[in-house]
Amino acid sequence: MIKSALKAAPVFSDNMVLQYGKPAAVWGYGHDGNTVRVIFNNTFLTETKVCNGQWNLLLPPLDAGLQGDLVITDDTEEIRFKNIITGDVWFAGGQSNMEMELENCNNGMEELSACTNPGIRFYHVVKRAVVDADYLREENESSWQICAPDTAGGLSAAAFFFARKINKETGIPIGIINCSWGGTSIAAWMSIEQLEKSKAGRRFIDDYAAKIGGKTDEQYNAEMNDYFAAWQKWDTSVRIMREKNPDVTWDIINKECGACPWPQPAGRTSPYAPSNLHTARIRRVAPFTIKGFIYYQGEEDIERAADYREMMYYLVRQWREDWNDNKLPFFFVQLPMYSTREEIEADPSAQNWCLMRESQYSASLDISNTGLAVIIDCGELDNIHPLDKQTVGCRLALQALKKVYGKDIEADSPAPSRIELHKFTQEETGLRIHFDNAESGLMFRDNNPNSFNSDVCFEIAGDDGVFYPAKAMIEVKTVIVFSDKVLNPKSVRYAWRNYCPTPMYAKNGLPAMPFRAHLTH
Repeated sequence: MIKSALKAAPVFSDNMVLQYGKPAAVWGYGHDGNTVRVIFNNTFLTETKVCNGQWNLLLPPLDAGLQGDLVITDDTEEIRFKNIITGDVWFAGGQSNMEMELENCNNGMEELSACTNPGIRFYHVVKRAVVDADYLREENESSWQICAPDTAGGLSAAAFFFARKINKETGIPIGIINCSWGGTSIAAWMSIEQLEKSKAGRRFIDDYAAKIGGKTDEQYNAEMNDYFAAWQKWDTSVRIMREKNPDVTWDIINKECGACPWPQPAGRTSPYAPSNLHTARIRRVAPFTIKGFIYYQGEEDIERAADYREMMYYLVRQWREDWNDNKLPFFFVQLPMYSTREEIEADPSAQNWCLMRESQYSASLDISNTGLAVIIDCGELDNIHPLDKQTVGCRLALQALKKVYGKDIEADSPAPSRIELHKFTQEETGLRIHFDNAESGLMFRDNNPNSFNSDVCFEIAGDDGVFYPAKAMIEVKTVIVFSDKVLNPKSVRYAWRNYCPTPMYAKNGLPAMPFRAHLTH
C-alpha cells in the first residue's frame, strides 16, 4: 500500500496554542480525494476533502483552557499533536527592539530563571529571507515551545512580558508567534502588491532597487561575505569588552571598537529588501488563527517619517488581509527618546525622531482597532536598544486588556485635546493645555509635582515661530505654560527633541505623549 502523504503545515506542532472563541484555521497537504478529519480530545470537530494536494478547514470555536491531543487523520495515516491548549494567540512583529531576547533584556537572566509558565507558549518563525532548501529544513524542525528557562531565552522580551501580564490578569493561556528582524524597514513586511498601492510604498521599492542597481546575486553574496567578516570582528570586540566590564557604555564601545557595520549591502535576496520577509515569514504562518498583533518598529525608517503614517495604514491592512480578518486588533509601540552623545553635542535640538513619534500617534488615531503604547520615558542615551522591555510589554498589555479584554483600566497616555489662552494679568499671557486620557490627574516627576521649571521639556512660541523654554504648572487635568520671552504665545510643544527629559505623567503612571500644538482661535 502506498503510504499517505498527509501533512499539516509546519506551524502546527506539539505544545501549540489554538485560538479559542472563534473558528481556527488548520491546513496542510494530502492525497487528492482523501477525507481529512480533525479530532480534539477524542471529539470529532470537522472534516474536508483534499483538493489539488491541499486541504484547509476551520475548527468550530472552542472554549479557553482546554488541553489534550489534536488528531488529524485521513483513515490511512494519523498525525497526533500532543499537549495542545486553547487560548489567545498574539503575533509579535517588528525590528530589533521587538526581537531583543528575554535573556538579554534588563535583569534578563533573573527573568529567564523565573519564567516557567505552561500557560505561555511560543513559536519562532524561521529567520531566513528566502524560502529555499535550508529554510524548509529549519521549518520542518520548528515547533511550539512551553515557556521555561531552557526554552525561552530567545523569546522576544517585550512579547514575553506582554504575555505574562495578559495571562496573569485574565487566566487565559497565551501563545506568541515570534517574528521580528533587527534593522528592518516597514517595507520588508508587506507584499510588493500592497506597497505599490501607495506613493510611499512605491518610493520604498524604487529606492531599494536603486541601491541594488545592476548587482547580481553572486555579487551580493560576495559583498555579504565581506560584511559578515567585518561584523563578526566588531561583534567579537564588543563581547570581549562586555565580558571585562558588563556596564560598559555604548559611547566607550563605539570609541574602542568602532561603529557597528551598518547598513548591510543591498541585494535582491536581502532580508531588508521590500516584501522579502512578508513572503518568507508572514506568509509561512498566516492564517494561523490569532487574537491580534503587537508591533515595535520604526527606528530604521526615521528618515522616512513623513511617509510612516501612510505606511502603517498599509501594513495593518496587509496583515489583516493575510489573516482574513479586517478587524484584528493591532497594538504598536511609539519610539522612545534616543540620541547618541555625539548627536546631542552636534545638535541638541534635533527633532527627526519627534516626527516619527508624531506619525505613529497619527496612525493610531486614523486606523481602526489599534492602540499605541507610549514609552517615551524608556529611552537610553547612546543606546538604540533600551533594555527595559518590562515596561514595553506592560504598556502593550494595558492596551489589550482595555480594548480587547474589556478591563476597566486606564491604558492610553495623556494627549492634548485643545489649547487656549490663559491670562495671568493684562500683560502676562500663557497657554492652557487640556488633555485626554488624564482622568486620574497629571503630575510631574523628579520635581515639584505641580510645577516644572523647564529647560527644554516645554517650549512655547509666538507668531514668529521661535520657541523658548517655558515654565509649566498643572491644574488637575490641564497644564499652563508660559515664558516672559513670549508675550503672545500661539504654539506649544512638549518633549519635542530626539532626547530630553520627560517629566509629565498621569497619576496612574503613564507618561504624557510628546506633542506639538497650535492655538486655533
